[in-house]
Amino acid sequence: MTIRITMKRHVPVAIALLALASPAWAQKVTTVPDLTAQQVLAQMANAGTSLPVGEALALTTALEISTQPSSTSSGGFIFKLDPTTGLQARTITTFGPIFGERALTSGEGQVSVGATFRQTTYDRFGDFGLGALPFSSTAGSTPSATKTSTGNLTISSRTLEITGIVGVTDNLDIAAVVPLVSVDLAGTSSLIDGNGVNTRLAQTNGVFSGLGDISALAKYRFATFKGGPLPDPGGAAIVVEMRLPTGSRENLRGLGLTRTLVSFVVSGGSGRVHPHASGGFEFWNKGLDIDGAPGTRVNIRHQIQYTAGIELEAAPKLTILADFVGQRILGGGQIGTFTGPVTGLANVTSLTSMVAIDQGISKMLLAPGLKVNLKGKLAAALSAIITMQNNGLHSKVTPFAGINLTM
Repeated sequence: MTIRITMKRHVPVAIALLALASPAWAQKVTTVPDLTAQQVLAQMANAGTSLPVGEALALTTALEISTQPSSTSSGGFIFKLDPTTGLQARTITTFGPIFGERALTSGEGQVSVGATFRQTTYDRFGDFGLGALPFSSTAGSTPSATKTSTGNLTISSRTLEITGIVGVTDNLDIAAVVPLVSVDLAGTSSLIDGNGVNTRLAQTNGVFSGLGDISALAKYRFATFKGGPLPDPGGAAIVVEMRLPTGSRENLRGLGLTRTLVSFVVSGGSGRVHPHASGGFEFWNKGLDIDGAPGTRVNIRHQIQYTAGIELEAAPKLTILADFVGQRILGGGQIGTFTGPVTGLANVTSLTSMVAIDQGISKMLLAPGLKVNLKGKLAAALSAIITMQNNGLHSKVTPFAGINLTM
């Protein structure tokens, strides 16, 4: 039997189910329209188990893509009136962090626009490599009830973020970030019975593209350290960022809920080295629920975020950067293994299966990079996001590039 599937966004995908155990099966073609990425993963992973393995993998994937660190809301060029000369002068000689945040605001009437791009090819679901996923295995009283399901997946994402920043007053900025996300999902899975016969082979290859979760942000600077107006001596600010449920959770581009991050920022402004740090709590208006091991339910809700970094003025047109980003998603998100008795499967005595577990995801990321002044008020950024710890879906290294223009 062959099932040919067309997924959303007019991207063709074929999932082939080849029954090799019995020659009585005839070749048949059926069209199943508009499968989501979550439904495709369920088709790939759920054949040998009564647990929602594919749905757990889809949720962990959506969590990773939707909680990637965004580029900073700080513009690259910020000017103020120099009282000693009566002319506009740069308030600070560095171009700002890439993923961290600084207390410095743009200034009334200042407008910046930017775009960033990253492409990530994922390596692991926590301890599980994507090239050898043990979806499930059953022990049964008959060879046909004894089955092993495995998978080989390739998952990658591309994210283009378009950013706009406006200085409302000297101490208040507002910004918006619009992410365009494309998720590539490919791979195979097989189901082998107790006789060593591959009873089900599935293959998929598709792309899910569209809008991610849009965010709106406000930054208010409430304190300034002692020092003159130029260069800016640094200070403290509060940042409120709201992410809206505009991305599709079923297609791995969003979480389907509203998230509000409130964080406090401090940064220094003297000399050629400028430190910055922030910490905050992201409130989710509802939790993400999914079945875990038999009889259990996992609820994922809220996130803690913190960053620290430095900016180094290497040259008048070059800033060297290093950011450390930490995240903690609470309640769940990890993929684990369940082993035990199971009901609902004929002649099956025990089951081992991948499942969602009630352990949150911890991330520690290091992002070295640079910003360079290309021309006028145009700056470009290059960085590499290096994973130091991530027990969800993750990659080892993600390249990042961006551009910012202050008007």
